[in-house]
Amino acid sequence: MRSIIKIIMVSLIGVSANQMLAQDNNKTLLQTERVATKLGLNEEQKLALDKEFKEGQLERKATMEKMRALREEMRRDAFVERQAKEERLKEILTEEQYAKLKESSKNVQRARVQGQRNRAEVRAKTNRNEARFSPQKDRKKIGRRMMMKKRVAEMKEKAKEKNEPKKDGGN
Repeated sequence: MRSIIKIIMVSLIGVSANQMLAQDNNKTLLQTERVATKLGLNEEQKLALDKEFKEGQLERKATMEKMRALREEMRRDAFVERQAKEERLKEILTEEQYAKLKESSKNVQRARVQGQRNRAEVRAKTNRNEARFSPQKDRKKIGRRMMMKKRVAEMKEKAKEKNEPKKDGGN
């Protein structure tokens, strides 16, 4: 029974991975077709555009890989630096002093995390209030009011023109 489940799971993973790769390849084709319909491109232009989209996609993937590698390298460097700092501190301080330092740094870390939580809560409350009373919303309302006043004034002007008797002697 377990072996059947394993086989089914492995096959599902394989199918889903295949689908993801197919979607990745079709993404540029879909993008090309959308642009082609908007701009009315011919077949030659479609092929060139699709080639350009694929090249851009490959460039973005390469850049992302470089960035991941740099991030990993930075993490490793930071870890090595922290370890070296710990060793230097151990050489300078006694065991009791080092233990006190570690405990105080844990307390500082806890306070920092708690402070971040508190700030996040305050920010969430503030954002809710700002959303209700944002100057941007007020500007939109003011703009709408001004447009309505102009329209009402124009309508009154037209109504006056219709109701006024003509000066050229007409009815």
